[in-house]
Amino acid sequence: MDTVREVGKASRQRRGDTLWPWLFGFALLAATLLLAGLGEARAADEAGTEVEEDLAAMGETAREKRAKDGPVAKGIRVEGGASYVAPAAVSGAKMAAWREEAKVSYDTGPVAVDLGYAGTSYDFSRTGRLPFGGEAPFDALHKWNAGVTVKGGLWPGGSGFVGLRGNLGYARDPGEGLVGASALAGLIIPLGSQWAVTAGGGVSYDRVQTRFVPVAGLRYACAAVPELTVDIGFPRTEVAWRGGTWWGLRLTGSVDGGTYKLADDSPAAPDGYVSLFSARAGAWLDLRPAAGLSVSLGALYALPGTMTFYRESGSRIKEYGVGGAPGGAARLRYEF
Repeated sequence: MDTVREVGKASRQRRGDTLWPWLFGFALLAATLLLAGLGEARAADEAGTEVEEDLAAMGETAREKRAKDGPVAKGIRVEGGASYVAPAAVSGAKMAAWREEAKVSYDTGPVAVDLGYAGTSYDFSRTGRLPFGGEAPFDALHKWNAGVTVKGGLWPGGSGFVGLRGNLGYARDPGEGLVGASALAGLIIPLGSQWAVTAGGGVSYDRVQTRFVPVAGLRYACAAVPELTVDIGFPRTEVAWRGGTWWGLRLTGSVDGGTYKLADDSPAAPDGYVSLFSARAGAWLDLRPAAGLSVSLGALYALPGTMTFYRESGSRIKEYGVGGAPGGAARLRYEF
C-alpha cells in the first residue's frame, strides 16, 4: 500500500514538474510579445535574434555530447523556408508579404558562423489611400546577413559570449544597399541545475540609426523532463516539447524587421530608406522523417508594428502603423 502511495505521489510530482514550466513559459511568452507589441523593444533588431539562435544551437550540441558521452560531429546546417502574412492595414491601404529565406551555418560547439538571405515580396492594395501618388512605396526588400558567435567558459558552470554581425539591406540594387554592423556580448549564469539566465547587449549601427540591442533570457531544462525546454527572453522566446523521436511542438516569439535602401525612383523616399519592425508569434509542428532532416510547419501572427521612411541623409520623414495579421510558414533543415 505504501508503495502504491509513493508511486502515485511520484507521478503527481512529475506531472507538476511538467505543467509548471509550461504555465510559466506561456505567461512569459505573452509578456514578451506584449512588450514588443507595445513598442518597448523598438531599439532592438534581428542581430540579437541571430545571436540567440547561435547560442541555442551551441547548447544543443553540448547536450548531445553529454548524452552520447563522447564527441559530436561538427554541425553544418542548411535551412530554407517560406512564409506568408495576410494583408495588414497600413494608413488605410493593405499590405501582404511573401518571404523566402535560406541560411547556412557551421557550429563547432564554442564557435558558430552563419550566412543567410531573406527576400520579401510585398503586395499593396488600395494604394490610392497612401500618400505616394497612388503607387506602392516598394515591391520587394532583400537582406543578406552574416555573423560569428563565440562562447566560452568563464567559471564553473558559467560562460560568456561575443557576437559580431553584418548585414546588407536593399530594395533593388545590392551595390547601393545599406550596410549595417552589430557587436554584442553577455553572460550565461546558471541558477541551480535547471535554470540559467542570459544577460547582455550591444550596439547595432548603420547610416540611419545607432541602436542599443538588448539580449536577455531565462532558460529552463530539467533532467527529469528532458522532452521540455523553455527559453524565455528578448529578442527570442521559445517553448518546445519533443513528443518523440520524430515529432515535436514549439511556441515561439521573436522580433522581425530591418532597414533597407530604397531605389532612386521610390515614390515614398527616393534614394532613401525604410525600416520595418514588428513582433511575431508562432505555433509549430516539427517533423523529423530521417536522421538530420527536419520539416517545420507553423501558424504565425504578426503583431502590430511600424513602417518608417527616411531621407537619403538619414533624417526621418514619417512613421506609419502596420496592423496585425495572421500567416503561415514552412521550413526545411538538414544537418550533417
